[in-house]
Amino acid sequence: MLRPVSLCAWVTACTLMVGCATPGPKQVLDPITADRASWAALTDDRPTEPVTENWLDDLADPMVEDVIETALLHNLDLAASAARVQSAREQARITRADQLPTLGLSASTTRGRNPPGGFLLGGEFIGSPDPTYFNEYRSRLELNWEIDVWGRLTDLTRAGYLDAAAQNFDYAAAQLSLAGNTAQNHYALTAARLQRQLAERDVETGEANLRVIQRRYQRGISSSLDLRLARSSLASSKATLEQRQQQELETARGLEILLGRYPAADIVTRDALPNIAPILLTGSTTALGTPEALLDRRPDIIAAERRLKAAGLRVSAARKAFLPALSLQASAEEQSGSAFSDILDIDALTTRLIGNATQPLFQGGRLIAGERSAKATARAALYDYGNTVLTAWREVEDAIAAERFLSLREDALALGFQEAVAVEEITRRRYLAGTVNIFDFIDSQQRRIQAEGQLIDAKRARLSNRVDLYLALGAPFIIGEEAIVTADKGIEGEGSALGEAL
Repeated sequence: MLRPVSLCAWVTACTLMVGCATPGPKQVLDPITADRASWAALTDDRPTEPVTENWLDDLADPMVEDVIETALLHNLDLAASAARVQSAREQARITRADQLPTLGLSASTTRGRNPPGGFLLGGEFIGSPDPTYFNEYRSRLELNWEIDVWGRLTDLTRAGYLDAAAQNFDYAAAQLSLAGNTAQNHYALTAARLQRQLAERDVETGEANLRVIQRRYQRGISSSLDLRLARSSLASSKATLEQRQQQELETARGLEILLGRYPAADIVTRDALPNIAPILLTGSTTALGTPEALLDRRPDIIAAERRLKAAGLRVSAARKAFLPALSLQASAEEQSGSAFSDILDIDALTTRLIGNATQPLFQGGRLIAGERSAKATARAALYDYGNTVLTAWREVEDAIAAERFLSLREDALALGFQEAVAVEEITRRRYLAGTVNIFDFIDSQQRRIQAEGQLIDAKRARLSNRVDLYLALGAPFIIGEEAIVTADKGIEGEGSALGEAL
């Protein structure tokens, strides 16, 4: 026999039952981080300084700042991301509207006809031989309101605002990514033009060599083998030039697409790649922050955390769907058979108020499946968050390690280029003096061209990696007077304030 249970005790039990028990971010990160205070790729254990507040200052390149500003203003992908933020805001407000009463007014009119009728009396027809018409007007004012007793609608509203906040951080991540891609493409175009100019100089050198060898051949000093080797080398240089020109045009068009311009390949870039100072100094490391600080700075990580919280609230809402629902319905109705203005007569309205309490008993497994689905979605959001964090940490570690390798590689290639220039000059003098053959002369020229091309690529790779490091760190930047990639709490704050008020 069941004992009666007080309403207060029953409410308390139900509230405990629907409490959100989804796992939090620390449950997935704690076994991985092991309280790591610094980056593994660093060579010392000294604490690092906070990440720079404007990584464009570190690059010190006004032309890059200009192209980034243009991209932020005109890039179509970024504009689409901004539109998605606005859509997410409005979707959040839609979920909020479910907590408020709905009021609707309907009006209708009906036109009818009475058939002709009557009778004969003393040879005279009494009645109407023709049909008669009449108008009937009806109006109805209806109010519906689901009272959020258990907080189910509040959970859904908060989840909606968290989704909007996540979308806002996605927009911040898109801004950061666009700025980085624009800078990298700008430097890639500069490098492509330098490579094209190097190929043009190589062709000019080959043509000059061919003219010298032709004169020596006509004088009987050089052999036909020397002449053919010079022609072959020049043909290879011309083929390389065509390839470099194609690469330059394609890179320019890619940058113009980022800037929201027609891809005409007529954009202006720098005359040379800038030199950047090393960030890994002997005995200390600057502007890298810590792995833990990254969680509060990278927009994509913050967005994943907001989605995880939203998924947890939807689990709570799915559990509360098992509880009784309380709603109020109020309606006022008027029907008039005379004039339309009569339906506006307040005194003639017929009103009623109905309170409904419904308890789900059998839903064919819909509510159970809904709860399980919400739980699975929350687990997926948890693992997505963990994977996002791991990926971010890996990107930072890769960029830090690459900074050291690329810096050493650039120094080695710079030395190799200097030596290749000296070797070419020595070999040229010896060839004209007849002490070395044409093979040695052409080989020295190709070594110098190859060394200079590798040095250009090394500088571009180091610049690109430096930008990758800033992106991986989620470092903010400033365009003009505006700070970009800041934690905008506006959307999330609106949802939180609403939850507290309710």
